[in-house]
Amino acid sequence: MDLDKIEKLNELKEKGMISDEEYQRAKAKALGSASASDVVGDVDNRSYSMLMHLAQLCGFVIPMCGLVVPLIMWVVKKDDAYINEQGKVVFNWVISSFIYFVICIVLAIFIIGIFLVIALGIVSIVFIIMGAIRAKDGTIQNYPMSIPFFTVDPGAVEKAEALEKKD
Repeated sequence: MDLDKIEKLNELKEKGMISDEEYQRAKAKALGSASASDVVGDVDNRSYSMLMHLAQLCGFVIPMCGLVVPLIMWVVKKDDAYINEQGKVVFNWVISSFIYFVICIVLAIFIIGIFLVIALGIVSIVFIIMGAIRAKDGTIQNYPMSIPFFTVDPGAVEKAEALEKKD
């Protein structure tokens, strides 16, 4: 832990020479708790992404709402690299779970599909909560069992930031 470095970072932040996001990243790196490549996206984007993941749960209350609400949230802030990648993660799961649901309905003819629908519902809730926690932590990662319809690039945020710094 480098206290001198943290004090200098705090001075730079107070003078307005670095943003709060840059301060948090540098502080985390100095404390050794996380590297800059492990945690991405600012706090507001992470909260928004977490809500985008949790919005899928609306579909358990109002049909199709679990598709429409995250889609609107993604389209509204798609220009942000972090939210765009999280939107891809969400919709990889939305499309995958729909396909799994259709398969379960077909298998309901043989009774086993009924149990698979229940299992899919439980797994969906667990994966959505896991995805929301990861989004809040700044991690970009597909849900387990998710079919990659959209290519998710965990390094997309760093690439976008590097391009912004060049300009």
